This record gives sequence, C-alpha cells and structure tokens, in this order.
Amino acid sequence: LKPIFTLMNLENVLSQGGSNALPAKEKMLGEDGHVPLATSSCSKQLVQAYHTCQEAGALPASQKVVQHRWAEVTLFQFVYSMINTGMGLCVLPQEADRLNSGAGSLWVGIYLAVCGAAQLICPLAGKFSDRHASSWGRRRPFIATGSILSIIALFFLRQASIEGWPMTYLFALLVAQISLNLAFSAHNGLPADLYSDGGGSPKDTQERDTAGVVSAFVAMHTFLGSLFAVLIIIATHEMPVHVQYTCYMAATAVACTVVCQAANEESTLHAENAEPITAAEVCGSFTLDPSAHEDFLWVCIGRLFYYVSTSVTVFLYYYLRDNLQIDDEAELRIKLASLMIAAQVVGATISVPAGRSSNVFGRKPVIYLACSIMSVTFLLYIWAPLVPGDLRWHLVLSAGLCYGLGSGIYVSVDYALALDCLPQGKTTAEAFGLWGVAGFCGCTAGPVVSGLLLAANQVSTEKHMHTVVSHYAYTGYVVVMLLVGVSMNIFVVGATHMIKGTK
Repeated sequence: LKPIFTLMNLENVLSQGGSNALPAKEKMLGEDGHVPLATSSCSKQLVQAYHTCQEAGALPASQKVVQHRWAEVTLFQFVYSMINTGMGLCVLPQEADRLNSGAGSLWVGIYLAVCGAAQLICPLAGKFSDRHASSWGRRRPFIATGSILSIIALFFLRQASIEGWPMTYLFALLVAQISLNLAFSAHNGLPADLYSDGGGSPKDTQERDTAGVVSAFVAMHTFLGSLFAVLIIIATHEMPVHVQYTCYMAATAVACTVVCQAANEESTLHAENAEPITAAEVCGSFTLDPSAHEDFLWVCIGRLFYYVSTSVTVFLYYYLRDNLQIDDEAELRIKLASLMIAAQVVGATISVPAGRSSNVFGRKPVIYLACSIMSVTFLLYIWAPLVPGDLRWHLVLSAGLCYGLGSGIYVSVDYALALDCLPQGKTTAEAFGLWGVAGFCGCTAGPVVSGLLLAANQVSTEKHMHTVVSHYAYTGYVVVMLLVGVSMNIFVVGATHMIKGTK
C-alpha cells in the first residue's frame, strides 16, 4: 500500500502547486538520475515524494550497479590472488630448481624480486587509465589489454617450462607480472567509478556503505583466490608443474570477460580529463605529500606494517618442522595445506559480514579488532610448542583459524578505508597504485627481517637427500612472532588511529 499512498500524496502536491509544479522530466532529474534539491516548499515536497516512491518501488531506481553485481565487478581480484599465491607457494620454487640446477634458492629470490618490481607499474598504469579516453570507458581497455598480454605471457611461461628455457622463463615472468598489474591497477579504480559520479572517495552515506560492500567482496575474492590456488596445487600434485599455467590462463580469460560485461562503463571520448600526461605527473604518481595527503599516507603505512606481519606465514613450513618435530615430508605438507585451507575458508566466510559491519561501527574499530585477533594468532604460535603431545597441533590449527579470522576482517575493510581517504589531487587508480606498492614493500621487507632473525638463531644443519637443511631454535621463532607479528599489528593500530578523515 505504501506506493499507492505515496503516489496519492504526489498527486495532492501537484494539484496544490498547479500545472507549473511538475517540471519537465529532463529538468526534474539531475545527471545522476535523482531529483536535485530545490528551494521552494512545493519542490521540496515533490523531491520527498519522488524519493519515497522510488524506495517503495513505484518509480524506477537510478541505474547504479546492483549490489549483488559487485561480486562480478570485483572478480579480477580472485584471479590476481590465485596466480600470485600459486606462483609463490608452488610454481616458482619448483621452476627455480628445474630450470637452474644447483642454484634453486638463489633463483627463487630473483623470481620473487621480478614479481615485486613489476608492481611499480601500478601507480603509472593507474594514472594512464584515469586519463584514458575510449568508447569502452576508462578501465575496461586496460583490464582487457592486461589480461590478454598476461595470457600470452603465461603461455610462454608454460612453453619455457616444458622446453627448459631459463632466460625465456625469466623474461616471460616479467611480462606476465607487468601485464597482470596493468589490469589490476585499472580494476582497483573501477568500483569507485561505478558507485560515484566522477569517482573518488565516497561523498555520502549511501556511497560509503557501498564502499564497505565492495571492500567485502574484494576480501572474499582474495581469500577464495588463495584457496583455489591451494586446491589446484593439491589436485595437480602428480602432474607436471606447467599444468598450472593452463589453469591460470583459463581463469584470467573468464574473469576478464565477467568484469568487462558487469562493468557497464560510459564512453570517455569527450571526457574533460582526457589530456596528455606530463613528465612531472609521471614522477608525481610515485609520491605523496605528507601535509596534503596525510590520511592516505597513514593508510599506506598501516598497510605496509600489516603485510610485514603476514610474512611470518612464509616460515610456517620451518615452524611446523622444528617445533612439532615432524620429520615425514608428506605429513608436513598435509598439515601445512590443512592449516592454509582452514585459514582461507574462515577468511572468505567472514569477509562479507565484516565489510558490512564497518558501515555500522566504522572502519577503524574493525581494523583494531582485526589486529587484536592477529596478535592472538602469533601468541598462540608461541604457546603451542610448550604444550604436550597432540595438543600442539590443535593449538597451531587454532592459531591458523584465528589468522584467517583476523586477516579476513582486515582485508574486508582495507579497500574501503583507502576509498574513504583517497588523496585530493590524485586520481583513483593512481592512488591505489601507491596503495598496492605499500603492500608489496611489506611483503618484501617482512621475509627479509624474519629470515635474518631466524638465521641468527640457527642451531643445527643436516643433510637430507641432496639438500642441506637448517634447523632453528624455539627462541628464534618467539622473536619473529613478537617483533614481526605482534609488534607490527600494534603499529597498524597506531597508524590507523592517526587517520582523521574517517571513523
């Protein structure tokens, strides 16, 4: 009945205001499809009646992206997470040993350095996509081009793996990562373009709520991508490693198609900001002004600290071997895979509810909760070796579940917090390029620091097959968990507290 009574009210307003009370449709609706604010009492009643009718279903809603379609728009995050997780956990270590006999550990470092250096393209790629003019919009041409180039590079990675071409593999890896980050940087700016006219930070409560939903879906795809990477590793463990490249190519093609279909961008051929980019703007893409961009700077600093703390997971293989006294390689891999799958499932499950809760309680309190849970995770890892027998594994598994919970909550708000604090003077995808680089710096610095701390606490070495295996003292793991795990999350809380532009 609400639409009927609302329409009757609208009719009464029209009869009181006369024939001039209702303007032409093109005058009544603003550029965003909503009624603009008016000054006269009659027009204000019209605006109120129109919006009430729209909410009740008597009038068509504005053609914004339907909420459930955000899962499709943000799907490229799934592929990005899946490829990077799979390459880092399984593919690159195996290829380093296969293609570079006798220097596997050195080449793993080189491969990871190449992947990290490719992220530096993100701010520049974001800048170009922000200014791009085409009938397809600003983002989709970059997403499609980056995806196509990634698929081609992945094909050459597959061939280099089969034929044993180490230099071809290195070059193809660089091209694949640059192409993937080209698409990813444009994809990061896409949601803001769709939920807000002109992009940028949320301008009202509705847009802010939408940003929370988008961030939740980004987090969900992040964890689901990592989970699928682990499942692919398990499903193909008896197959040659190059089979995984085929999975990555197929997933990239599907994700690109879905995102480009779901994101109905308007033409930017006549956009005002479609101007050539100067050399000064290129250099400025990699910098932030601490006085003008203070909030976003604190967002990036907090993100850097967070990803330093998550790098502890790189050494879980050594942790399980040294502290749970697991000598059987098969058992060690099964427990590590179980731990990872449990964490990813929890993270994917909690991401959407956590993202929505940030719309109610605010971004910063949710970040504080996430960091508290993450700190508990590292304390449980410290406690586990001190308990007897099988309780150790159960405590470690509990720590893994806490990690998934804390990480899922943090990542679900991470994107929304950055959207709330986008710096003035920088375009959306350009700013997210710097945001991505901050995460990369944390992922790079964390393993280096943790590795040095463990190396300082090495207690023994032994020869296993044709490899020399190092073992580390319990105190070394305690130092890593406290300094790299707990303390970094405390720094995240401190950096987040310094943000003034959002609650």
